[in-house]
Amino acid sequence: MRESTIRRLPELMRFADGRRVETPEQWAERRKEILALFETSMYGRMPDPSREKVTYEIVPGRTSRTCELKISVSRNGRTASYTVRVTLPAEPASGKACYIEYCPFSWFGKPLTSPNMEIASGRGYAAIQYDPTCVASDSDQHEGAYYVLYPYSEHRERQDGVLLAWAWGACRILDALEAGAGRELGIDPALCMVAGVSRYGKSAAVAGAYDERFRVTIPSCSGAGGIAVYRMDNHGKTYDLSPLGGPESWMNESINEPFENLTGGEGYWFCRNFRRTKQADNLPVDQHMLCALAAGKDRHLIIITGITSEGWNNTEGQCLAYIASQPVWNLLDAGDQNNMIIHLDGHAILPSDMKQVLDYCDIHLFGKDRDGAPDSLPDMKGQLFLKYNRDRLDPVFDLYEAEIQSVLA
Repeated sequence: MRESTIRRLPELMRFADGRRVETPEQWAERRKEILALFETSMYGRMPDPSREKVTYEIVPGRTSRTCELKISVSRNGRTASYTVRVTLPAEPASGKACYIEYCPFSWFGKPLTSPNMEIASGRGYAAIQYDPTCVASDSDQHEGAYYVLYPYSEHRERQDGVLLAWAWGACRILDALEAGAGRELGIDPALCMVAGVSRYGKSAAVAGAYDERFRVTIPSCSGAGGIAVYRMDNHGKTYDLSPLGGPESWMNESINEPFENLTGGEGYWFCRNFRRTKQADNLPVDQHMLCALAAGKDRHLIIITGITSEGWNNTEGQCLAYIASQPVWNLLDAGDQNNMIIHLDGHAILPSDMKQVLDYCDIHLFGKDRDGAPDSLPDMKGQLFLKYNRDRLDPVFDLYEAEIQSVLA
């Protein structure tokens, strides 16, 4: 092991007082400790849902399979509303699981619909298109439904960023489903996935970390502030991409997103303490801890990313966060429920990724026979790095050799 060159990540399996985490019960306590660190140092604190009242209205769509779900949240005499779009499965009897994806309703003035909505509904899943910009503007203006309830000028002490506000909106979808919309639409709130790409992938990861009700968390191409660890970069590194049909020698010529980029122009995504942080080494957390917060006996994480399209987003750093979170999954007897799909090119959740995700969820959410699983399912363990490029990875991967061998077994 190259001990002298390892730049270690913050301790995942050790309490702040030095005790080791050795049981699931201890992990539950350590989880609270880590979540509190993310609240104060990176994303902000999720409002107490017990102080909010959530109601809903279902508005019929243009077809029998589509509708809009209007969600209203009231607190302290204020009410804010936003709408999500629902596509019901072509064959409702297939199951009651739901794929929720962050996706704006329009982009630069043009209507936008996630193609993954139809892919999911065609496979027997309900699908919900969630426009997070209705909940919080993607800017430092602090506008949208979230800020109607929690005006920034009145709640500066909350330390919340836009990524957390967007995650709050995703969590309120679950509240509406639990309040009765799920029964009316044939959706089981306990069988919901949450997915997003890029900045929305960052927030989807936050939603899955903060709210344990999400059964499957699917952050895609989320980079720094999402799944990629801050404490390593892969600028200038060369990899063999032939296992994905790419070149045998490909160099990442792009720099990884600089930390000062996140604390500067994109600082409104994060809490005020994060924006004041001078360098990543000063953070008490890193993103393997965010991955670990998505762990649970009945929970699943599916990280999705490209590589040739993702030089800015540090694909190797995302793989490090993935494997460095594995000790928690193993402790919870859920070692096979931590996953990473790497495709060659594309800043997106590709149709091929969706096929793998839904094949996987057919087993874990619908209870389909594992013996009939497609051959692609074993390719969800970050093999591009952990198997085919192992000798090119940062020395910190040496610390997780046992975990690497366990996921590849």
